Amino acid sequence: MLKEYDHVGVVVKDTEETLTVLSGLFGFEVTERQEFPKEGFRSTLVAREKITIELIEPMGPKGIIQKFVSKHGYGLHHISLRVEDIEKAMQTLSTKGAQLLQEKPTRITETSEISFIHPGSTAGILIELMHREST
Repeated sequence: MLKEYDHVGVVVKDTEETLTVLSGLFGFEVTERQEFPKEGFRSTLVAREKITIELIEPMGPKGIIQKFVSKHGYGLHHISLRVEDIEKAMQTLSTKGAQLLQEKPTRITETSEISFIHPGSTAGILIELMHREST
């Protein structure tokens, strides 16, 4: 079911400031940028070799990330695990007691889908299942 680690998502106050630090210290470079205006955040994937971090920055006063910040502050948001077949993984995990946050995966790019598992069923860790199609 699990294929490999995909990335760790971190909520940051300022993407560019964080990128400057991570780039200067470790050589991270931007691999992907996306904005999700309806949800109120922007996402920037930065990587170096086999390590990827998603920098999640709130946009505007409302949204799911702003709610997260008001409850938990800035920092670790989720761990993303890559799966071969996301629908099968969701079904298998559901039968094992995982509480999924959506019934079907959400397509976020032309080649990737995600689904989240509620932290209440994973010992407090928000886990994202990620399927990336081969290109």
